[in-house]
Amino acid sequence: MSQDEEQKVPSVEQAQVPAAPRAESGVLLSVFGRTDVGLIREHNEDNFLVANFDDDMRTNEMEAPTTFELGRKGAVFLVCDGMGGAAAGEVASLMAVDSISSAMASKAPASRDEFARGLRRAVEDANDKIYAQSRDNQSERGMGTTCTVAALLDSTLVVGQIGDSRCYVIRRGRLAQVTKDQSLAWQLIEAGAMTPEEAKQFEHANIILQALGVQERVDVVLSQVPLRRGDVVLISSDGLHGPVGDDEIIDILRAEPDIKRAADLLIARALDHEGPDNVTVVLIKAEGLSLLEPTEADLVEFVPYDPGKGPGERIDPPEKATQEVTVPREFISMTNDASLKTLQDLPVPRNSGKDSGNLAVLTFAIMVLLVAVGAGLFLHFDRARALEEEQNLAVPSAPVPPSAEPPPPPAAPNTP
Repeated sequence: MSQDEEQKVPSVEQAQVPAAPRAESGVLLSVFGRTDVGLIREHNEDNFLVANFDDDMRTNEMEAPTTFELGRKGAVFLVCDGMGGAAAGEVASLMAVDSISSAMASKAPASRDEFARGLRRAVEDANDKIYAQSRDNQSERGMGTTCTVAALLDSTLVVGQIGDSRCYVIRRGRLAQVTKDQSLAWQLIEAGAMTPEEAKQFEHANIILQALGVQERVDVVLSQVPLRRGDVVLISSDGLHGPVGDDEIIDILRAEPDIKRAADLLIARALDHEGPDNVTVVLIKAEGLSLLEPTEADLVEFVPYDPGKGPGERIDPPEKATQEVTVPREFISMTNDASLKTLQDLPVPRNSGKDSGNLAVLTFAIMVLLVAVGAGLFLHFDRARALEEEQNLAVPSAPVPPSAEPPPPPAAPNTP
């Protein structure tokens, strides 16, 4: 699709909100978001959302930071990284932003658990909508998007995760990742089969294990972080944390307290690394007298959060696990790789300094990779089969002419 033919996707509803006065109590938030197409891609398939529901402010375009006091309906911030080719990834990411924004705006939760359950259901509903549109529209088949959403109703940040976008919290000059990438590379790191440095060179680092819109059900992973005064929350697509290391990210955030300039510097640093992907950054700075001052004892890390099931919520069978639903982002290129002929050819980094006890870890890594490839092939051929069936129904088959009678065999020559 040419740039002239590029599908125009409307932006999220926006409203001008005057800067709020500094709160005497409660939580005061300063927020800025920005996205950039990068230096390689033709389309920007990333999207983001900044939403303050008490003031009915929802936007995915910002020229300057906005500041507001957290109210009873809460606030939501999210980053989506779309995929699917042409403009389909852009459609998927915007659908996720619109769907989650609308679902959360209609709620007035009475507790954090109710708020978190609503957030989880909003992400699940977004998956349902994207999956249905992908299934019913030939030009958008296979589209999907990651989704990392951070939400606040009180002083505790609630984070929902699908895919490999990330949420970080910066406290007292230290950077902590509070989400876990749902990716093959992350599983190999946690299994001890590779280091984070090796993962950056991993040939199949872009394989993700979940995405909105690619499977019927998703497992939204919730976590929580009690915020402290002065905390900065960073949500980013892998266009930032892929090429830019954590040490570079924290150096920029330590040196630049202004969140707009910090966001601009983070995106510029990704472009300095050749900008191989779309880049999206949302920064939230938390202040207010209701937040405790940070201490050395405060530990920032991934903490799972289970708010329980609400009335009418879907309950999946206990045997259903996230690992069963694999969504390789580049499985076609993987399976066309002529070098992948045997298990020994799989490009899993190996550390020569480790003993033979890591054989089980390596075996696990290979099994995960094979499951990802197999599930990817299933999704690919299932969608291809459905498309072929629709085309066969649309075009009536031509009558088959009767086969001609075979010519008689030649007569045997007379012999004297």
